[in-house]
Amino acid sequence: MSAHEQNTYFDDQALAAMIVAYDRACCSLRPLGLTPIVREIIGQRIIEAARQGERDPELLHQQALATLGIEKTANVLAA
Repeated sequence: MSAHEQNTYFDDQALAAMIVAYDRACCSLRPLGLTPIVREIIGQRIIEAARQGERDPELLHQQALATLGIEKTANVLAA
């Protein structure tokens, strides 16, 4: 992890969006089983997308699922 990554600051709006996205992604995957490593991957992807400026919780959620090769199109994954 670089010094830049360690010093990233997220405002309240960004943090709220990230929390919503993480919760949605975890809930979406719960029926499939959710291991600690999958949770970590979801969190890392959301943080990376937020670092790049994304603030829409739904887009953060979709990007987290896409990292795992899952598109949020199936009703099974609807939060």
